[in-house]
Amino acid sequence: MEEGVIYAIKNLSNNKVYIGSSVNYRRRKTHHLSRLKANDHENSHLQRAYNKYGKDRFIYLVLERCS
Repeated sequence: MEEGVIYAIKNLSNNKVYIGSSVNYRRRKTHHLSRLKANDHENSHLQRAYNKYGKDRFIYLVLERCS
């Protein structure tokens, strides 16, 4: 059984947080990063913040591990 996670992408400029969950955190994080870099993320609020503040103002955190 794979371990799932609840994760956050936190904007250090305004402390807003995107919360998500995944059974494959590494793959999901890579997906977020590639879509944000391509200016094609499905969450328009997150994409606009990424465009405005830049990639260095975001951190990725695992909030909880789930079985």
